[in-house]
Amino acid sequence: MRFLLAIVFLFLFACEEETKPAVVARDPVPGQIIVFNSCGILKAAEEAREVLRTNGFDVLSAANDPQWSNYEETIVAIRNPHWVGHERLKMIMDTKNFIVLQDTLSGIVSATVFLGKDYKKVLGIKRGGL
Repeated sequence: MRFLLAIVFLFLFACEEETKPAVVARDPVPGQIIVFNSCGILKAAEEAREVLRTNGFDVLSAANDPQWSNYEETIVAIRNPHWVGHERLKMIMDTKNFIVLQDTLSGIVSATVFLGKDYKKVLGIKRGGL
């Protein structure tokens, strides 16, 4: 009987539960972003939205830009030069194509991202997706 209890005891304490990697939640960034698929690649805006949301950004909308679908490079238009999320956005997006505007949309939208064909590189998305 002791032998059986010892085996059960060893089995219970020797088996470790499988651990899953923890999802790192980023602090939310005040302000909102609009993402336009300006490269014509299917699902580009949706992929970018997920990356930005994972990094704490509030993506108001992600849609195809009906006017433009041939951007080679991603462009980020910052609508408010004093927006606190500007620096974090620059940290996660590998592009030098940031332009700072001061326009009437600054109260509604903090930034607009126009995705170019380089969006996977810019956002660090692996070839197969997120």
